[in-house]
Amino acid sequence: MNNYQYVNYDWYNMNRMYQPNNLSLYNPEEAIIRGNLFKDLYKDYKDYKPRKPQLRTEQERKLFEIQSLCFAAHELNLYLDLHPEDQSMLRLMNDYIIKKDQLVKDYENKYGPLTLNSTGNQTSFNWVNNTWPWEEYNV
Repeated sequence: MNNYQYVNYDWYNMNRMYQPNNLSLYNPEEAIIRGNLFKDLYKDYKDYKPRKPQLRTEQERKLFEIQSLCFAAHELNLYLDLHPEDQSMLRLMNDYIIKKDQLVKDYENKYGPLTLNSTGNQTSFNWVNNTWPWEEYNV
């Protein structure tokens, strides 16, 4: 016999409670730090205090901004699975994706590819030429 506890969610009231006019969102950077885009769904855990990572370089700041936008877009995508008619959240998700795509393009032009899909017209495999985190910061 297992020890799992079944939780019966009241989906009707949850869906009604989080309609577009009741939504309160964190900005993408605050959302990734807290692990939740929706302020009403964020719950503090004991005495844990979310804090922004120490970003030492311009490259780290740009990468954090890209990651933040990806996280926020993914959160909105999950929300839209339950509320596909919410045009304002769909527009916001698309805005985040467009901004993220531009930042990725700028990042890759300056620092090199982020993924295998973004290798473009490279003439050599440059992944191994970059400094690894433990080399740069003596971790």
